[in-house]
Amino acid sequence: MGKQVIILILSLLLLISGGIYETRYLENTSRYIKTDVDYVKSAIEQSNMDLAKERVKTLESTWGSVEKVWNIFVNHERIDDLEEKLAMLKINIELKNEEESLRSSMILKEIVDEIVDKQRLTFEHVL
Repeated sequence: MGKQVIILILSLLLLISGGIYETRYLENTSRYIKTDVDYVKSAIEQSNMDLAKERVKTLESTWGSVEKVWNIFVNHERIDDLEEKLAMLKINIELKNEEESLRSSMILKEIVDEIVDKQRLTFEHVL
């Protein structure tokens, strides 16, 4: 009986620490992604679509570096939404459509925020 309790407690601690690690990782990496999106948005607002194009490449690189881990933690539908909006942002910038590019950048940032919020370890999400 004592071994079972110890195993149960260790399993619970492992589960909680894994959840905390996941949340911190997503929050930290989402900041990098949102910063890159802000840089893209800033270039678009300045009507500098060439700079925006370069910054989208940086954003894609940042996403590429965290994508595999996010795929482990996050619902794949949300990842697909994020990648779809990133592709739309890239297309709109290549077409030099400032209004749609701004809209895509704002939606992309909202999706990243939603993903992180949904992954937080809260009482509502446990139930």
